Amino acid sequence: MKKILTLAVISATTLLAGPNTGCGLGNAVIKTQDSVLMQVFAATTNGTSGNQTFGITSGTSGCAKPAKFVSNDKANEFVAGNMDALALDISNGQGEALTTLATLLNVSNDDVFASTLQANFDKIYTSSNVSSADVIDNIVSLG
Repeated sequence: MKKILTLAVISATTLLAGPNTGCGLGNAVIKTQDSVLMQVFAATTNGTSGNQTFGITSGTSGCAKPAKFVSNDKANEFVAGNMDALALDISNGQGEALTTLATLLNVSNDDVFASTLQANFDKIYTSSNVSSADVIDNIVSLG
């Protein structure tokens, strides 16, 4: 039973980590990530140390700080931690993640915000491996 649980955790973590664990301590310490196990270690290190979000907002740990940095740490952390849910909500033009982002950014008209992002989805999520910093930059550039 332990082996099945361990395999499930490794599989889930790998799915979340994707082919590239991005930036953060895990990415800096574990240079060779050519196997599932090494990617899991890198993603787990990032998750347990909690420094990837800090790296994104501060531009440290190999992370890119958004050029048009939104000086709202909660919004930056939210986008970094909810990339997939946010992409789905933006593509649908509605949803909890999109509403939360609008609240964090103090958007006055949620409907206009949602429809603008939906109409410009391809300008926000420019590739399957776009960084949260780029997503934030791309959203800000629409304003």
